[in-house]
Amino acid sequence: MKAKWIQAGIVLCGALLLPAALLAQGGIMAADPKNANKPYDKHDLSGFWTRNGSPGGYGGGGTCRDCGDRGFGNDVPPFTALGQKMFDANKPSYGRNLGSPEAAAHPEEHIGRRRAVPPANGTDPYQYCNPMGPSRALIYPDPVEFIVLPDRIYEHFEWGYGLRTIWTDGRKPLMDPDLPRWWGYSTSHWDGDTFVVTTTGVDERTWVDHFGYPHSVDMVLEERYRRIAYDVLELNMTVTDPKVYTAPWKSQTKKFRKIEKGTIKSVDGWAGLLEDICAPADEVDQFNKRVRDPAGGVLH
Repeated sequence: MKAKWIQAGIVLCGALLLPAALLAQGGIMAADPKNANKPYDKHDLSGFWTRNGSPGGYGGGGTCRDCGDRGFGNDVPPFTALGQKMFDANKPSYGRNLGSPEAAAHPEEHIGRRRAVPPANGTDPYQYCNPMGPSRALIYPDPVEFIVLPDRIYEHFEWGYGLRTIWTDGRKPLMDPDLPRWWGYSTSHWDGDTFVVTTTGVDERTWVDHFGYPHSVDMVLEERYRRIAYDVLELNMTVTDPKVYTAPWKSQTKKFRKIEKGTIKSVDGWAGLLEDICAPADEVDQFNKRVRDPAGGVLH
């Protein structure tokens, strides 16, 4: 049984690193008609939400077509000199393959979406099981559970099984923190019916999204959540990072669909988020050495 789970983990971890052409978006996760007139509290974000287009909204598959893709946004501002250097140093394995006919056929796309290399030649920090950071984790299609407490909200991500803290106790954003964090320092407030999150101090080893766009430790990430229907949550983000980008970078609108409690289950019927942990023992020792590296011509 253990070997089967390791093999499953290899498939799941490897899926993150496949080119975009091999990870087609899933179906449109349309709002459920029976929820059309269901009452809801616009200030209640609790529960399970997903951008996954597979049946049930979890368990593999691509992003639903009406939920936005796995990139932060298409209108990338020009880089600063430092930003260009950081961008060039990042070697993603997601997107159109570098130098491929497919990449050449889409000159309208930013080069960041047309430079994928084999994972063995890439520099994706997540292939070594490092945390993804807030913006990239939110873009990934698998479910996230919002756990609302009196003084904070936890975002519990299925992919990586990461736990992020968003403080709601009135504290101010921590500017220029002494110690960067993988998830940064997140504070929040309500602006009418919009939940606004400000995050600072994110470790610059994380990427903004799967295409390897960089940021500095001075990045300020703003998230604006709006519950626009009983089962629809809308998210818009902005990256402000003058060290890397010459202007603020606004994201594509991302949409999440609500998953009712008890929907997500393991093969044994255990309800709750699946434990999709990227464990170094599985990822580095199993997938990287047995699958990723040989595929890129790197032999051990």
